Amino acid sequence: MLDLCLDASWSLHLTSDHRTARLAATELQTFLGQFGAPALPLTSAPHGPRILLDHGPSGDGFVRTTDAQGLRLRGDGPRGLLYAVYDLLEALGCRWLTPDPGGTHVPALSTVCLPGLAVADRPAFAHRSLIIGHDLFLAQAEAWIIWAARNRLNTLFIHTTIHEPAFGACRLATWRACRRQLLPLIQDRALRLEIGGHHLRDLLPRRFFRKAPELFRYDGTRRTPDYNFCVSSPQALAYVQQSAEAFARAYPEAEVYHLWPDDLRDGGWCHCPACARLTPSDQALLATNVLAEAVRIHQPQAMVSYLAYHDTEAPPTSASPHPAVQLLTAPRLRSYAAAIDAPVNQVVTAHLTGNRPLFAHQAVFEYYLDGLLFKASPPPLTRIIAADLQAYRANGVSSVHALLTGDRPFAWTPLNAYLFARLAWTPDSDPVALRETYATARTSSAESAKHLIEAYDALEAAWQPVLARDPASDHVMRMNLIPALDPVNAPPMDALDMLTEPQRPAEQRLEAMLATTSQLQQGQQAWASLAPVAHPDLAAEAAEWQLAAELLQFFRLRQQLYVLVARKAAPATLRETLQEAQASLDVLRAWAQQHVPPAARPGHLLLRTIFQLHLDHIADLYLLKPWHRLGLRARRASDLALMLSRVIRP
Repeated sequence: MLDLCLDASWSLHLTSDHRTARLAATELQTFLGQFGAPALPLTSAPHGPRILLDHGPSGDGFVRTTDAQGLRLRGDGPRGLLYAVYDLLEALGCRWLTPDPGGTHVPALSTVCLPGLAVADRPAFAHRSLIIGHDLFLAQAEAWIIWAARNRLNTLFIHTTIHEPAFGACRLATWRACRRQLLPLIQDRALRLEIGGHHLRDLLPRRFFRKAPELFRYDGTRRTPDYNFCVSSPQALAYVQQSAEAFARAYPEAEVYHLWPDDLRDGGWCHCPACARLTPSDQALLATNVLAEAVRIHQPQAMVSYLAYHDTEAPPTSASPHPAVQLLTAPRLRSYAAAIDAPVNQVVTAHLTGNRPLFAHQAVFEYYLDGLLFKASPPPLTRIIAADLQAYRANGVSSVHALLTGDRPFAWTPLNAYLFARLAWTPDSDPVALRETYATARTSSAESAKHLIEAYDALEAAWQPVLARDPASDHVMRMNLIPALDPVNAPPMDALDMLTEPQRPAEQRLEAMLATTSQLQQGQQAWASLAPVAHPDLAAEAAEWQLAAELLQFFRLRQQLYVLVARKAAPATLRETLQEAQASLDVLRAWAQQHVPPAARPGHLLLRTIFQLHLDHIADLYLLKPWHRLGLRARRASDLALMLSRVIRP
C-alpha cells in the first residue's frame, strides 16, 4: 500500500484549466506548505505519487478516495473540487474560524500524512449565503469572500440601498465602486451573486407624483407618494417594469435580484377600489411578477425574490408567482430564544408552510449576524442555529442566508458566523462539538478551550430572557422604527425594546434577567482564567464578549425602569434607577470610544442615542419640570442632527 505521508516525490495533478480548479490547486499547495509539507509541484503529467484534482460539470458535492498512485479529489463541479480541497485541509487540522487576522488556524506538523479514509459529501442546502449588509463590511469584503468559500458558503448577497442613512444595507454606489475589484474574487470561487434590497419604491420615482398621482397608493383618504405604489395602475406597472429591466442591465453580474417593497411593518399598500380586494401579499406578488418579466428580458436565467416579511409573510390568496419568482422569508420578529419550529414561533412556521405549495424555490433570510437587530452585539446562538437549519431543511427550504450588518465593524467576528457556515452544509452536525472545535483552535490548551466555552455558555444563557418574545402577540408591542417629530415623546423601538410590554410580562422578564446576573459573573471569571498575557490574540474576542455583558446590564436596568413606572414607584426610586441606567449607557459609549474605529463611530453612537431616548422618555414623563423638558428636546434635536450629518455622505 502506498505511503500517504508527503515527501518531495509527490506532486499535484490538475486535470482542468477552470479558474476555480486552478484556485483549488493553489490553495492546496499553499496550506500544505504551511503545515510543513515540501513544496509540491503542479503538473499535468505526474511521475510518482500524486494528489489528483478533477471535477465534473457542476455541483458542490465531492469524493475523496485513495488509489495506487496516491489520493484522488473529485468535485461534482469546479466548486465541488474546491470544497474537496478544503475538506482535506480540515481533515489535516486547518480551521478558518473568522475572516479576522488571526482567525485562521493551521497546525504545524512534523510529517504531513494524508487521510486514507474515503469521503463522499454534499450540502444539505443548494445555496448557502452570506449577506453583506453595510458599507463597513463591504470594505472588508475580500476577507469575507475568501472566508466564506473556505467554509463552503457558495453565495454572496450584496444587500443594497440608495437611501440615507444607509443602515442595514450597502450603498448601491459603493458596490458599483468596488465590484470591479471584488468580482474576480467571487468568480475565482464560482460563487453565486445576488443583489438588491428595498428598491421597489426606487423603480417609480416619487417626483412623478405631482403630475401623475394616480400611479401611487391610495391610503384610504387620498393618493400619497409615501410608500408602495398602486399595483392596479397599468401605467405604474409599465414604468416599474422598464426600471427593473434597466436595473438588470446595470447589474448583470447577479443571478438573483431583490427589488422588495418598503421596509415597513404595515400600512404601506394601496387601498383604491381595485387594490382593496388584494392582501398585502397579493399586491407584493403582483409587483414582483412584473419585475420577473422585466428581468428575464435581459437575464433569461435570473430569478427575482418575493419577500415574505412583516405584512407579506402570509401566503398570497389571489395571485400566483411567475416561474422566475422565488420565495424569500425573513422572520425578523421571531423569538431567537427558541428554534424556528418551537411553539412560540408557530405563527412564523405556519406562514412558511403555507407558502411552500406556491413557490418552487424557497429561501430564508436569517439574522444571526445582524448588529442592528441585536444592538451591535449578536448573541451566541449555538443550538438555535442548528435547530433552525434542521427545521428549514425539513420545510423544503433550499437556500439559507445570514445577514451581516451593523453599526460598526466587529472587533472580533461573532461565533455565529462559523456556526452558520458549518451548519448550513451539515445541519445535523453537533453544534456544541463545533463550538468546542472553535474554542480549541482559538486557544492553546484543552483547559483554555474549556474556559472559552464556559464564557460563551454564560453569555448565551444571559441573552435568553432578552430574546424571548411571542410573535403571535406582537401587536401589543408598539414598534416604531421611524423617528418621530418628537423622539423624546415617541422614541424609536425595535424588537428588543420593551417599553410598551404589559406589566406582568415585563415583571417576569425582569425576574429572568436578574436571575442571569450570576451567569455573567461566571463568564467574567472564565475570561479572567484566560489571562490576556497568556492569550493576547483573544483580546478582541474578549472585548466583544464584554460589550455584550455591558449591553445586557443596560437592558436589565432599562427593564427595571419600565417595571417601576408600571408600579408607580416614588420619584426618588425612579430617579436612582434612571441614574444607574444612565451610568450603564455611559459605559457602552466608553467602550465605543476605545473599540469602534473613528470612521464608524458616528453611526454607532447615533444608534446608541436611541437608548438615550428611551431613558429620556422616562425622565420626560415622570421626573422633569416643563422647562427642563423643553431643554432636553432642544439638546436631543441638536445631537441627532449633528450625528446624522456625520453619518450621511455629502
